Formats: sequence, C-alpha cells, structure tokens
Amino acid sequence: MKNDKLSMSFLAEPNDVNYSGNVHGGKVMKWIDEIGYALSIQFTKKYCVTKFVDDIEFLKPIHIGDLVNLEAKIIKVGKTSLRIKIDVSSTNLIKNKSKKNCECFIVFVAVDQKGNKTSIKS
Repeated sequence: MKNDKLSMSFLAEPNDVNYSGNVHGGKVMKWIDEIGYALSIQFTKKYCVTKFVDDIEFLKPIHIGDLVNLEAKIIKVGKTSLRIKIDVSSTNLIKNKSKKNCECFIVFVAVDQKGNKTSIKS
C-alpha cells in the first residue's frame, strides 16, 4: 500500500502531565487522533474525520522527559474508511529504557465539503 505507515516522536512536556506526574490519558488520546488524522490524509489525499476509537488500553504511564513514539499503520481499507492500528511507546532517555504505553484501533472516514462520506479510491 502507498503511504500506509506513519511515525511521530516528541518529548513529553510538563504541561502534558496530570497531578500524579504522568501524561494525561486524554493527551495520549489526542496524539493518537492526530497521527491517525495525518496518516488518513496522507493516504487518501482527502479530508478525513474520526469515526471511532476501539479497544484503547493504557498499559504503563508516560513521564515528563520521556521520548514518546507513535506508530500508525493502516490495517484495512474500506470504500470510505480506514482502520488504523496505533502503538504508543516511550523511552526514558537517561536510563535508555523503553516501554509500550498504549495501543488501539481507530477508524477514519473520508468526507466531502458537505460532510458526507466519500469514496477514498479515486
């Protein structure tokens, strides 16, 4: 498949964390949505919207200063939608220790200018 994978990496910042010092689950979900959106647009060359997020599981926390890595891969292409698997991991750069933080599946739908579903195959 053309452009069926995308990766993003960045450092977890102090404004990303909750009161216990771990990155907010909502922040992680935002990052998941952003990489899914970017991969959907890259693949379809059309505007896409999130339809749903399925089976998100938070495994281990992300801490300030960790290098966060998101990997997105299209696993199914439908007439108007894409199903994407997203893995989130982080690395403590000082200790050089990595861990898997989260994984989920997300579906994006291509829409036209009126917000109606549109075919992703031109």
